[in-house]
Amino acid sequence: MVRAGETYTHKKIVVKIMEVIPYRSYTGRRHLMIAYKIIDGDFESPVAHFWKPEGEDIRPYIERVVEYYLEVRKSLLGR
Repeated sequence: MVRAGETYTHKKIVVKIMEVIPYRSYTGRRHLMIAYKIIDGDFESPVAHFWKPEGEDIRPYIERVVEYYLEVRKSLLGR
């Protein structure tokens, strides 16, 4: 179970979990809305969110977030 305050690192980028909110979908299945920040050296992103079913592993979601960040990082930071 993912919890607020946890950090995950992928390709030297840190993803910090800020908040985890459980909810039920319209079909009654349990899901999580996860608020996170990306930390890359001295850069800290604003809070963003992703959603996932409650029982699924969080690692593929973290990897997708980091991969997308790395794709757009040059536009954001000029690096």
